[in-house]
Amino acid sequence: MQPTTSAETRAKPGRRRGRVILARALTVLALVIGFVGMLAFTLERTVLDESGIERIATDLIQDDAIREQVALTAVEQLYANVDVEQRLAARLPDGQEALAPTLAAISQQAAYQSADRLLERPRVQAAWVEVATRTHTQVLDLIEDEGEFVRTADGTIVLDLRPLIVTLGDQIAPIGDLEDQLPPTAGRIEVIEADQLDTVQTLVRVLRALSAWLWVVALAVAALAIWLASGRRRLEIRALGIGLLVVGILLLFTRQAVGGYLVGELTSEVTEPAGTNAWNILTQALADRAWVWIALGVVALVGTWLVGPAGPAARARVALRPVAASLLRTYGLVAGIMVVLATFLPAFQRSLIAGLVFLAIFVAGVEVVRRLILSDTTPAASR
Repeated sequence: MQPTTSAETRAKPGRRRGRVILARALTVLALVIGFVGMLAFTLERTVLDESGIERIATDLIQDDAIREQVALTAVEQLYANVDVEQRLAARLPDGQEALAPTLAAISQQAAYQSADRLLERPRVQAAWVEVATRTHTQVLDLIEDEGEFVRTADGTIVLDLRPLIVTLGDQIAPIGDLEDQLPPTAGRIEVIEADQLDTVQTLVRVLRALSAWLWVVALAVAALAIWLASGRRRLEIRALGIGLLVVGILLLFTRQAVGGYLVGELTSEVTEPAGTNAWNILTQALADRAWVWIALGVVALVGTWLVGPAGPAARARVALRPVAASLLRTYGLVAGIMVVLATFLPAFQRSLIAGLVFLAIFVAGVEVVRRLILSDTTPAASR
């Protein structure tokens, strides 16, 4: 056999360094792709999914601060679009029309309280949710070129919230025939300008594609990185776990910081509590998935520590050997951990896909660690 040349000897460490660098680059890329995919998946499951919008609308109207603000806004819309003072004056006896302004002011204050109480009733809350889901469906139909939608003469797309205002107004204001009293433009909100529609349709198509496949790409890139890191795969998995943990924490911090800034800019001192609660509800799905990333990171770090060379890890492997030797004990423990995680991580309760993906990764990691523990036969005394 011919001796290895010095050039070949130098080339092998160079190739190993190249594989190490490439593996770490792929790990970072997998984290970035996974992050973008998580954002796309969250948006698709909340903004573009009917069940997601229905859940968000229900959570919004059941929040005390938001419900109070909705009641105030609804009453203000009623009294801004209908001359309540004139209607009261027409009902008063002759000579008492001067009482109409005072009675109108009193009725408006009473209407605020009545509206808040009415919005606590399941029937009125159901009307709110129905309006939200119906308008959401209309927007999606428009974006996907299906169905009809309300348009103004200039082509602007609008949402019609009149049904909710009428539902409240018929019960809280001394008006009568409110449907006929409201002007045609009352309760209509401009959503999309006609020249923006093509852009929105393109963005939605991209979002749907990213949410469907990007997480698969991230898993494939991460698996490739681990495969390339031959001889140091534990370190690469540890790097991936650290990345998952850091990104999850940063995402929670960013949600808090951005929410604080937006709420401060877009709300007043009076509406700030409702704005804060609305932001938290709208972004809860994102926070849920951030906690899934944190949980994955913690699991990866615990697993890589457990199979590492440190003395405490070696003693932990010896202590866990009886559990690892029994499939029933091992996967009974896995089931217990999953129950705990499902209890404290709402993403597992709301998303079957997230739960199944996490379970598959978790079981694969447990099986690798279990086999390493069983193959580690060094006595504890020598450690």
